[in-house]
Amino acid sequence: MSGLRLLWAPVRPGAAAEAVRAGRLGAGESGLGGFVGQARQDQWYAARHTLRRGLLRLGLVPALPGAYRRIGLADPDAVRLVSWDGVALRPAVQFSVAHTAEQVVVAVRWADPAPADPAPAGPGGGAGRGAPDGLGVDVETEWSTAERGLHRFGTDAELAVLGRACGSVRPLHLWCVKEALAKASGLGFRVPPLRYRLRPGTGAPHRLAVRIDDGQPRPARVRTGTRVAADRPPAAWAVVDLPAR
Repeated sequence: MSGLRLLWAPVRPGAAAEAVRAGRLGAGESGLGGFVGQARQDQWYAARHTLRRGLLRLGLVPALPGAYRRIGLADPDAVRLVSWDGVALRPAVQFSVAHTAEQVVVAVRWADPAPADPAPAGPGGGAGRGAPDGLGVDVETEWSTAERGLHRFGTDAELAVLGRACGSVRPLHLWCVKEALAKASGLGFRVPPLRYRLRPGTGAPHRLAVRIDDGQPRPARVRTGTRVAADRPPAAWAVVDLPAR
């Protein structure tokens, strides 16, 4: 199978410290990602726990004893890869994470083995298809802030382009797209949000062109939406696939 899945979960206060006490974290993770403060540590833990649980549920890693500790997660980059026992899964399994104070979302993308590849998918299997494209996801809840501050990160023209590609959107969706592009490109906000410029794509749904800084336009697949969950504010989200240069 192949595809992209968004995995959602709440952030539970105190969950990170509880995981440390119970020894549920993988090797080298007891430092909780270097984050200071319970809230950030709980968000960090929620994202990783959600990703590992999702990888097992989707059958992308073996359901073996100690699986959580055997799953490795790459450091931040345009292409974040999942590994098993220190070896990257082949074909590649990628992920990107984002969170608000109340919930996390993890984008997971995977592919079938190449047709000419006789080896099975999974840990150590398959020759893969070369370097995967960048993947980025973002989720936000500050609707009114984005409405007032659109000029700081985008334009009315970009909002219209996004709407034609993805359906009904508001400024907060455009902000999520810019954040997801920053992750998928690997550049982050070393490039200011206004310099991730959206242009019309091929005319197919979710297809846009993106010009980053002064570079050449690049095709991108962009999906947006609004998640409504009980006892949490509605959240805008976006996920972006961005081909390598």
